[in-house]
Amino acid sequence: MAGKKVKNEVEGIRNELQNLSEAVWALREHATIQTAAAAAASSTGRSPNGVLVASSVANIAADLDVAGAARGAVVTRGVVRNAAGDREYRWDFEANAGDLLAVDDEQASRLLAAISHRQRLAILKLILDQPTTAAELVSTLDLGTTGAAYHHLHVLQSADLVTQEGRGVFVVQAHRVSAIFSILAGIESAASASVTEVAKDDGAPDEAELAEAG
Repeated sequence: MAGKKVKNEVEGIRNELQNLSEAVWALREHATIQTAAAAAASSTGRSPNGVLVASSVANIAADLDVAGAARGAVVTRGVVRNAAGDREYRWDFEANAGDLLAVDDEQASRLLAAISHRQRLAILKLILDQPTTAAELVSTLDLGTTGAAYHHLHVLQSADLVTQEGRGVFVVQAHRVSAIFSILAGIESAASASVTEVAKDDGAPDEAELAEAG
């Protein structure tokens, strides 16, 4: 009897240690996400509460002049998770504006054409949120038939945006997540972002322009 009691106590301690270990890892993951989010906010010129930090734009412009990047640069960072929270994507990307303008037109147009269709964009956003089958797409998005779903999925696959896992489940290509969200962010920024055009005679925005950006 005593042996059984000791065994139960040991098992209880083991379970408590396991729970404690899981809690510690959860806290570490939370701290990592918060740090990455703060870094992303800093790179886009916004404070963690979403307020534009005008001085960061000026600092980036100054750095570009020092680096000799005459055409400018684009910097994007992000951390996104799907609805279930079991898939997380992180990226940190910087490119010279001249290099971006030199991207192959055929490659770029193939990707943009794939998501320019309303139903394909809806499919892509749904798959971003959770791995999905063709039948689930038909049911959720009212596509009519699985044939229609597979047609749109084929276009998205050809553009290297989605891929098929086992048992007919479709997922987003991880290396395309940053591009997808950058496009969506660009659409959103067209309506909400403040962009200042700077005359290159002085090389930097004046105080009035920076105040307007804020």
